Amino acid sequence: MDRFRSLTLYVIRHGECEHNVAGRAAAQNDSPLTANGRAQARANGALLKSVAGDLSAFDFFASPLHRTCTTMELVREAAGLPPIGYIADRRLMEIDFGDHTWMTRDEIMRHPVPNPENNDWDFVRPGGESLRHVFDRVGRFLETLTRDSVIVTHYGPAWMIHTHCLGIAPGGAALWHPPHAGIMRLSAGAETYFGE
Repeated sequence: MDRFRSLTLYVIRHGECEHNVAGRAAAQNDSPLTANGRAQARANGALLKSVAGDLSAFDFFASPLHRTCTTMELVREAAGLPPIGYIADRRLMEIDFGDHTWMTRDEIMRHPVPNPENNDWDFVRPGGESLRHVFDRVGRFLETLTRDSVIVTHYGPAWMIHTHCLGIAPGGAALWHPPHAGIMRLSAGAETYFGE
């Protein structure tokens, strides 16, 4: 159990998307990468090669959403690898915002929901899921890992990977904001950040 903590994981958030620029929550829906997002993905690929070295011993995983698969393929190309050569896993999908999908933060806050700054792990958005749901499904994914891995995912799952790998209890993790550019390495219970 928790053998993933003995592995080295490089976690990359998808590049900037049109919904990010518009300030909307795409959640498990999708929007394309912007030109800036594509550049971020390529830069992350070059950075990955420089910090991880030989990537032949790594497994590669991505959320199956278009924005993460596109990011993964750009990362792999920039790292000198064929673009295809990764596994898409639904457990790495972004949190389901349910009825709040495509809303702006202001629109969401006009609905009777707990303040997200209060970090309410058990609040289930109407038609969606809670932070604890994401924590649990990401944990199930992590338990399947057998080798050092590169993971391209979203804000919510990246936060939960961080929480699991550092041994933080559900509800004990403060809000965390991984940028679109840069790479988080989780290894031996420690976090190292490369990039912006």
